[in-house]
Amino acid sequence: MKPAYVGDEYRMHKIFPAVIIVLLVLFSSMASSRDNLLPHNLNLNSALTCRLVGGLTREQRSVCHEAADTAAVAFEGLQLAVKECQHQFRWHRWNCSSLTTKSSNPHASAIMKRGFRESAFLYALTAAGVAHSVARACAQGRLLSCGCDPLGYRAAHDPRGRKRVNKWEWSGCSHNLAYGIDFSKKFLDVREKMDDLQSKINLHNNVAGRSILSSHMEVRCKCHGLSGSCQLRTCWRATPDFRIVASTIKRQYRKALMVAQEELNNGYSVLRGRPRGRRRSRARPAPKTSLLFFEKSPSFCEADPKMDSAGTSSRVCRIGRTSRTGSCDLLCCGRGHALMRKSSIKPCNCTFHWCCRVDCERCHDDKWIAVCK
Repeated sequence: MKPAYVGDEYRMHKIFPAVIIVLLVLFSSMASSRDNLLPHNLNLNSALTCRLVGGLTREQRSVCHEAADTAAVAFEGLQLAVKECQHQFRWHRWNCSSLTTKSSNPHASAIMKRGFRESAFLYALTAAGVAHSVARACAQGRLLSCGCDPLGYRAAHDPRGRKRVNKWEWSGCSHNLAYGIDFSKKFLDVREKMDDLQSKINLHNNVAGRSILSSHMEVRCKCHGLSGSCQLRTCWRATPDFRIVASTIKRQYRKALMVAQEELNNGYSVLRGRPRGRRRSRARPAPKTSLLFFEKSPSFCEADPKMDSAGTSSRVCRIGRTSRTGSCDLLCCGRGHALMRKSSIKPCNCTFHWCCRVDCERCHDDKWIAVCK
């Protein structure tokens, strides 16, 4: 007589393949829908994505419905821009904290409707973020509407762009920057329907962000051949790490130009910039990568939802750095600061034992931090 567990084992052998099939179907379904995920990992289909993201204009929703998969990647680019904004302004009075909205769309924020220097930075950064994410998604095969850059990198050049001789180079899968920029224009520039000063400035800042991204494109190569001889190289053009782009836009933010509008005889207007504090007689045409603004920024010292200002109370500041961003004197707006002790437990005095174990003690780590009043 067979033991009872033999029958159970037999039943498991019959059931197990069916379980595997169900799991494979689920995983394939998850994989096929991963590109439609919102930045907050909401598993929504394309139509719901276009409906639930707030702050979109009617024209943007139309673009979203026509290319929902690309729009989902564009939302990822917007959230990438928000993350970088928070990094770049972490020691500023305004630190982009208001941009973390439930709609996953920074354009729904009040500051995007103003003409501050901070607004100029955001327009440039979000335009670059959308182009960056879409260009990479094309090369990764995440989108049906695009693929690798069709031009690729086929010329015999070294990474600095100089011609090489007797070197074979094959084109790898270049990031499709042209498609990314085109969709960024299609999805973001359509917001600006008015022919007024603010719309012109917003469009200029969008162009500035995309131009800065384009100027930082990299050529990456991989060598092939025996013993790393590099007789054969595969090269492709790639978008840079987005922090490099954000840092460049931040430098443009520091030297952003105040805008004056000059009416021409034919009724059109020209945007001309002048460094802050200079007289209008020195006005000059603004370069393509310059950021433009027309409204003086508030102090951002006090909380003001209308200005997207969270205030600086309870913010961590830097002691004894009067000349640098984030110092307590500047960040606390003259209100002073308090010292607080922050305690944590960290591993310490670790010892390696052969083989293969590491034993550590648990030590208290106390730090004093300065907090704005």
